[in-house]
Amino acid sequence: MMARDALTIAPRYTKPDGFQGTDVAWRVMCDLYPAAETPEVVMAVIEYCSARKLDPLRRPVHVVPMYNARLRRKVQVVMQGINELETSAHRTGLWAGMDMPQWGPDETKTFRGQAENDDGSTRATEITITYPVWCAVRVHRIVGGKERAFAEPVYWIEAYGRAGFRSEVPNARWTQAPRQMLMKCAKAASLRAAFPEEIGDYAAEEFEGRTIDDGGVTIDHVEPPAAAIDHSEQPPPPARQDEAGLALRLLDERKGDKWYAAVRGLLGEAVSLDEVHSVRQHPTVMRALAPDSGTPTLLRRQIEEALREAHIRLAPTAEDERTEPKPLPVDELIAEVETMTRADLDRLASNAKWRARVRDACADFPPDEDRLNEAIATRRASLPKE
Repeated sequence: MMARDALTIAPRYTKPDGFQGTDVAWRVMCDLYPAAETPEVVMAVIEYCSARKLDPLRRPVHVVPMYNARLRRKVQVVMQGINELETSAHRTGLWAGMDMPQWGPDETKTFRGQAENDDGSTRATEITITYPVWCAVRVHRIVGGKERAFAEPVYWIEAYGRAGFRSEVPNARWTQAPRQMLMKCAKAASLRAAFPEEIGDYAAEEFEGRTIDDGGVTIDHVEPPAAAIDHSEQPPPPARQDEAGLALRLLDERKGDKWYAAVRGLLGEAVSLDEVHSVRQHPTVMRALAPDSGTPTLLRRQIEEALREAHIRLAPTAEDERTEPKPLPVDELIAEVETMTRADLDRLASNAKWRARVRDACADFPPDEDRLNEAIATRRASLPKE
């Protein structure tokens, strides 16, 4: 059953005075750029797109976290994406297209080291990946009335994004899609060679997880002192709507980024597990998560992760704040997996008691079973072969 109060969406940040659009437009901008950690970063995206005559709703740029060696801390940098590079080339009227990518031989390598969690903490990890050694994409440009080809090969080991600053471990995107990400970097390199005046700097796909020595668009946010805030002028928070299900109508029509932003917004503003389950059971969400839906793998995983985060945030915890929250049932299973031998792992598939425990632990939130299976695969990979 859904809670009496329906779901509403509120922006992550208060709309700044410099934003000229409506409250709804500001909310959409915040949701389209979830990596932005301050309202100033969102405004930097808008100003960048305005100067380049780009539509920020199409996400032509990305907010990329980097480590600034001079400042000795993490900063956020607004960078052009591969689609902006293609747009800039197209606007010249001289872009004659590009060829299919060419690939080098595959190579398998195991990376060991520290990976950074979302909260900034680190964990030791080991990842084995098979990736193409290099990729090249030939870009064609009209020069002096004739078509000329430009190609800059890019090597995976030199281009891959790291799972944290100074880490040697590939990040999740480069682990999940090593060929796709290398192809984007190869496209960017060749477009830059063919259109140096129009494109110039690197694309976001080429710089994720890197260290910069200086420069870049680094944006920090400083909250005004409490005494400087006049709370009497602050508008009251919007009341949650009384008619159950009204906000869920935002999901009735599945239309790309706006639909996905609505899903994330509803989950972020949910105040009970009933509301989270209502989003999970909405027909459009169920269709998107279905194995045969045709939903891109990355989008499906992002939705599952948003559901999991909302579930964890609203899961019952001890009333005494000094007491550690009780772990979720699936976390207990994962902890057991991390102590198992290879023989123990091999017996899980035929262990009826284990399958029953998995079914009970993941009944409320099916994506947890994927987490468990990943933990089993990781544990198996870490054990020496017999």
